[in-house]
Amino acid sequence: MPKGKEDMWYDDLGVISIGCQNGGPKDNGIGDIKVDLSRLLREHCSSTHCATVDHFALALRVGGEFADWSPERIHKVRRSRKERYIGCDIDIPMAVWASQKTNQLKDYLAEKVREAIEILVARIEKDKETINKDKLFCEIDGAIKRFKNNNYEDMA
Repeated sequence: MPKGKEDMWYDDLGVISIGCQNGGPKDNGIGDIKVDLSRLLREHCSSTHCATVDHFALALRVGGEFADWSPERIHKVRRSRKERYIGCDIDIPMAVWASQKTNQLKDYLAEKVREAIEILVARIEKDKETINKDKLFCEIDGAIKRFKNNNYEDMA
């Protein structure tokens, strides 16, 4: 670690982290499968490919019987230049996941994570920062391809 660089909360999480808050005890397996996607992103993503951002922080808000985040959306983009991260929330209402099987949710989650990173990259570009998005998305797409090729037994 360079002299003077403080430890950051995301140092052990890789380039992209995916947190999850559930609104109830059931989520049809989203909380479990997001761990696999997060692990693959960690393996495949070598960098943010942006000199001013070290980490992408995604927060899943999965609706449930006690709290339901509606509507389905990606929002609350936040950036800390001091802590060198950018993040957003991915709201998944109960109505979206309740009828889907685990493999359908896997595809849905991969799509939403990629869409969220696209939104964060657009924000970085809007801030007039340079990012090698081609290289970043090549690495992300490699992780997503492996993730989608994993088959899951239905966890519901």
